[in-house]
This record gives sequence, C-alpha cells and structure tokens, in this order.
Amino acid sequence: MNFIKTCLSSYPVKYYGKTYKVTNTLKLDGIGLKSANEEEIKNFLNKFDLNCMVYLIENEDIIYLEFHRKKECSYLFNFLNNNSRNCTTPLKFDIKAEYSNVKYDIKKDCSNIYSATYEKLLQKSDDIFIYDDVLDPNMSNDIIQNYENEKWSKYTKNDEINISHYFYRGTPNKIYKTYCVQDASSFFPSAFLTQIKKLLGDKEPNQYTILKCHVKKSIEYIVESSYIFEDEIAFLVLENDLPMSFLDIKNESKTNLMIKKNTLIKIKGKLRYELIYGIPKKKSIQVDDQIVERETSYLIIFRFINKNNIEGMLAHKTRKEIIKDPKQENSCISINVNEYSPEHLEKEYVMDVYNQIAQHFCYTRYKPWNNVENIINQEKEGNIIMDVGCGNGKNLKASSKYCFIGFDFSLYLLKTAKKRPNTDIFLANCINIPIKSNIADLCISIAVIHHLGTHESRRKAVSEMVRCTKIGGKVLIYVWAYEQKENVVGNRKFDSQDIFVPWYLQQQHLAETNADDVLDDKIAYNPTKKNLLKFQRYYHVFRKEELYDLCTSIDGVQVDDFFFDNNNWAILLKKKY
Repeated sequence: MNFIKTCLSSYPVKYYGKTYKVTNTLKLDGIGLKSANEEEIKNFLNKFDLNCMVYLIENEDIIYLEFHRKKECSYLFNFLNNNSRNCTTPLKFDIKAEYSNVKYDIKKDCSNIYSATYEKLLQKSDDIFIYDDVLDPNMSNDIIQNYENEKWSKYTKNDEINISHYFYRGTPNKIYKTYCVQDASSFFPSAFLTQIKKLLGDKEPNQYTILKCHVKKSIEYIVESSYIFEDEIAFLVLENDLPMSFLDIKNESKTNLMIKKNTLIKIKGKLRYELIYGIPKKKSIQVDDQIVERETSYLIIFRFINKNNIEGMLAHKTRKEIIKDPKQENSCISINVNEYSPEHLEKEYVMDVYNQIAQHFCYTRYKPWNNVENIINQEKEGNIIMDVGCGNGKNLKASSKYCFIGFDFSLYLLKTAKKRPNTDIFLANCINIPIKSNIADLCISIAVIHHLGTHESRRKAVSEMVRCTKIGGKVLIYVWAYEQKENVVGNRKFDSQDIFVPWYLQQQHLAETNADDVLDDKIAYNPTKKNLLKFQRYYHVFRKEELYDLCTSIDGVQVDDFFFDNNNWAILLKKKY
C-alpha cells in the first residue's frame, strides 16, 4: 500500500462521486485523520494485505482507496459492509464503504463536431498556449522513423513508447522506472530537446509518452494525479492532423479540435488536471462543415513528475525474481496403517501438515481442474454447491450465479478461502458434516477422502455427502489413483495403497500456527528456519474398483459417470432417494 496525505480539493479526489457499479476505487466513511492518527489507520488497513493507493484526507474521516484489481476492491467493500451489518468481527472503526469513480458529466448541448481553429480552447484560460509549426519536416520524420525502428520494439505496448518513466494511465495512476527508454537523449535529436525545453519555459520534462494514433486506437478520458505530476502538460502532434477532445470536468463541457500536425499545446495551472484529453476511435471526422478521413498520427505528451512525492511509490515493472522451490519428490514411503491409530494419522500427518504448508499449498493450487469446473458450470443459476474439503477455495468460483458452501478442517487454508465472494465458509470435518439433509444441488469433494485412515471413515464421508445432497442432485468425488500413467505431471509409483508423500517447504512459506496469529488477517512467517522442512502427508490411494464399490455401497445413489482424470479416479453420483 502507498499512503498519501492530501485534501478534498486535490485531483483526482476532488471529482470522485458515488456509484453502484464495482469500480477500482472505494470511499471509506468513518475512518480518517480527523478521529485517528496516521499510524492507527495504516496498521488497520495493512492487515488486509491489499495492493492499492490510499488517500488520507486531511481533517476528515474519509479515505479513498484506488486498487489495481477490481477483485480486491470488491473484497474489501463486501468485508466492511457485511461486517458492520452482521457484526461477525467487531472493528475499531465504524466504516461504511462505497464504490467511487470520477464523474465525467457532459452537458447535452455539447457538439460532436470538431473545429479546425483553437479559439474555443483558448477562451477557457490564459494558461493555455498554442505553438504552430514547432518542427521542420525533417526533424518530425526522424522522430517517427525512430519510433518505428525495431530497436525500440521491446518498449512498445499498445502502440506506445514511454521515455524516462513509464506512466500507467489507469486508476490508480502509477509510475514505473522500467519498461521505458531510460534516456530521452538516446531517442530524441538533441535539437528537438533543446527546442521543447525552450517552449516549456526552460523546463525539461521527465516523462514522455509517444502514441501512434490510428483509427483502431482510442484514448479514454482519465484524471491524472496532482500528487504525481506538476501542474503543466504539453501535447505535440506529428505526421498528420489529429482529432482531440478536451473535457472540462468542472464545467461539464467538451471542446473538439482537429489539431494540425507540428502543433504544440501547453496547459498550465489547475486546468492541467480539469481539462482532460481523449482521442476518438473514428475513421471519419466532421470538421466544421466537411467530413475528413483520418490518417495515422503520432502524439507526444510531455509531463513533469514531482520526484519528491513519488520517491516512496516508484515501482519497478520487472518480473520478480522467484527463488524456485525444490521439485517435490515423487518417491513415497509405504506404511502399515495398523501401526497408527486413524486419529493420529489424520491429525499429525494430514491436518497439522496442511496447517503448516497452507501458504505454500495455496501458492501451487490456485485454479480448479477443467473437468471439475465443467461439471460446476452445468448447474442452474441459483443452485447450491457444497465443497467438502474446500481447502483454499480454488473451486469456489467468484460468481453470483451460484451459492457456494465450503468447509475444511484446516483453519489456515480457510483463511484464504474466506476471501472468495458469495460463499459461506466454516471449519468442519467431512465425517460429520454439520449441515441439514437435502440442501445441496451439487456436492464436490476433490482429493479429500484419500486422507482418511480407514475404509469405514471414507465410506462415512461419502454417506454424509449423499445425505446433504438433494434428491436428484449430484456428488462428484476425486481421489488419487493407485494406477498411475506415465508422462503426467506429478505421477508417482506406489508400492502399497497406504503411503506417506513428502512435501518440502521453504522458510518463506512456513506458517506459525500460534493461536493468537490465527485471529490476525495475515499469516505470520518464521524467518529463522534455514533448511528445507520435510513434511509427510498420509494418503490412501484407490484402486479402480475400490472407489466404485465404496460409492455404490451407499443406499440411494446411482453412478452417472466414472472416469480417470490426470492420475485420479473420479466418480459422479446421482441421489435417487
């Protein structure tokens, strides 16, 4: 999280308004600098472990949060609003969250016709300056050829090259020091830089964006942050005339101009943030009383970054160097289950292990298997889907189409699963499911019952799943197969059906299962372990006929499908009565 202290009159905060759509921005009422200190607010928000920009409004109990991902924004919105309603976890602050976005209201009488003259724009302020014929044709051609040179192609994304800094033109605005041409003098002719510096009041820009503007590319309106940028911006059009719209968000008016090539427009002061620009995605443009066919143009945007403000938030858009985890061993240890009590096997070699490796497990298991997802998607809208042994919730789809119920006996895995929207998550054991009978339209249990220590407990778990499923509903069960195919990821060779399977854990994934930490919103890590830790997980691997016979021994079910899927046996049951 990046924390910024600002005021209600700053940009973009000034123009944020309430909306009922899911956006990238949240407004939090009931928490702020008026009634709490900065450290208290930071400690509270940091518990959510979210990636966002936080605007702390001076002398107000208001905070704005700008997220890179709508999913995280939606999660915090639901958590805070549902919490205050249900009082499941009392919070220190009485917070109301609402979605916000910048309101781009435009008066109905605004024309869609473009003007070839600049009078309407110049009338807005004395802080707008327009310079014609800035470059001679040769210099303009040199810059365009340099842009098209494949030497720069690695910096180009969406027909765009950034120089000195990479500017992400989204919500929130973000500045990167990578994915850009580092030195402007290596791209632009020195004479060009000298001339631009002179036109910009002897100031040298420290962020340049070059856009290739063709009929298939549009530029959306967006407010640029007054915290990141200084109050001056300039635009230079090259190659061909370019249609640009300038939206005055304060006065709700729009000025459409056809900017002539080699023209530079400079905007200073407050208007630099209030007059936001856009480029239409049109082949033909009406300019005054004639229709003009567009041709490809190039637009150079000159910005001035406030380096003092961005020092702490400067990002490096590079691939994170990931220390590869050692390859998990495929060798297994055969065991004699008669030497262990079932309770001991399931607690020490299943539950305790998954609580320890939960963070690493979530890192490696993050999406549902294809066949499981396909079976879920066959359900009707509004159906109840129960996930027995849901783990980190990878099968609990973030969808309002279904109602998901998930439970597991690993509290640490559930800490991840609880972040899934539209789900009810609780701690329970699959042998005694604390849910009334005939509730689920579909019950799934993926890679769960092979961790149970006896045939009786495995049969009891299947019987419980059938009990909780409606008549006519279905039960999908996956287990590890004794019969393994080669050339399949994770395949192993088994000498017996009861085995210990090793899991190697690095220190950055190790969770401390301290009872106090369980109540926190972030899992604590033990930084002192230097060597890999080896955990043994108990499995009973199923032979083909074993799973089939186990399930058909349950009264009231029929087998709809039985199949082999990536070294797992899978069965789909239908409850008849």
